[in-house]
Amino acid sequence: MSESQASTIMVTGGSGLVGSAIRDFVEANPKDTETWVFLSSKDGDLRDRKATEAIFDKYKPTHVIHLAAKVGGLFANMAQKVEFYRENVLINDNIMELCRIHKVRIHKVQKL
Repeated sequence: MSESQASTIMVTGGSGLVGSAIRDFVEANPKDTETWVFLSSKDGDLRDRKATEAIFDKYKPTHVIHLAAKVGGLFANMAQKVEFYRENVLINDNIMELCRIHKVRIHKVQKL
């Protein structure tokens, strides 16, 4: 994709700590060729395949920054290890599979 082509970048976990920092940066450095979508849990349940498909169909992302996860703090994680693991696997599987189906571009991070 060349610089002149439009990009739709979808950020899962867009209301979390890292997602919010990305939003702040993007808002301070806008580009005409980029549309950014910051998802929160209010936009749909990423554990649910149909809900995740609906999100991809609605926004048609060309790029995805996947930050979403089920989190709950130390004690919740200790008390519900398997539940947290399973739900995060479902979220990751749905996002990765829909990225594959929708041919979302994958970029390798060169430097941090």
